[in-house]
Amino acid sequence: MKTKIFGLMAILLGMSVLMTSCKKDDDEDPAIPATILDLTISADNATAAVAFSEAVYKMADKTGNLDAASFSVTISGGTATLGNFTVTHTAGTSTATLNLELNGVANGSEELTVAPASATSIYNAAGAATPTTESANVMLKETGIIGQWISAGANVAPLLISAGIDSIFADFKADNSYVVESFTADGSKTTLTGSFVQEKSGTGNIWTIVVNQSSPSSLISEGIFEVTANGTVTMKYEIAQTNPEIPGVTPATPAGGFGSTSGGAFGMLNVQTYVKY
Repeated sequence: MKTKIFGLMAILLGMSVLMTSCKKDDDEDPAIPATILDLTISADNATAAVAFSEAVYKMADKTGNLDAASFSVTISGGTATLGNFTVTHTAGTSTATLNLELNGVANGSEELTVAPASATSIYNAAGAATPTTESANVMLKETGIIGQWISAGANVAPLLISAGIDSIFADFKADNSYVVESFTADGSKTTLTGSFVQEKSGTGNIWTIVVNQSSPSSLISEGIFEVTANGTVTMKYEIAQTNPEIPGVTPATPAGGFGSTSGGAFGMLNVQTYVKY
């Protein structure tokens, strides 16, 4: 009987020691904060996704969505600057989306840096704050024609004005599809859709573009464009139909510059100006 009692006491004492040891270890190990695993940028530089190592919160008590006050966001180098940003995040998830508003046109040399705004702005479930030394970087992309554009009034190419068109809205998307809506003075609308391929030419800031229209009819147009930023982002755009061919019509080239449709036969009549919005 004594042997059984001693054995039971030994087991209980062993458990007590084990529990005490575990508690001591827990007290000595501080909570490990969430880290930034990855930072990616969208093809149009409109959004950046921040991926954390675990679920994160704005508050230490596991509440609150991360917001603009949670992050330090900066852009260095290149020509584009950061105008403003907002944050989309749901408390308890590990990814936050930064919605970026840029000033100017990115040339691909801009570096975006994201970090916690302070030592008390991003928490994990254990209440540990991510330090400000935890940051991530990614380069912005040179977007070319990608974006939404409007051409109206005197900005519309004279050839199109002569056809009755007084305004054009163009949306060149990051997935290389496009939607172009043109309007006449009486409000009639024509919608063109299709895909495009753009490439930097190496001649100044001029890009080449091939537009593959799929609706309302199938055709291919080619030409050039150039995006500039002087407070307002504008674009010169000159294309001509190449398939089916139109006798005597050839597209503008980077070497020929704007006004080089059909070897310059049309002058600036086929050149259009867009404003980004």
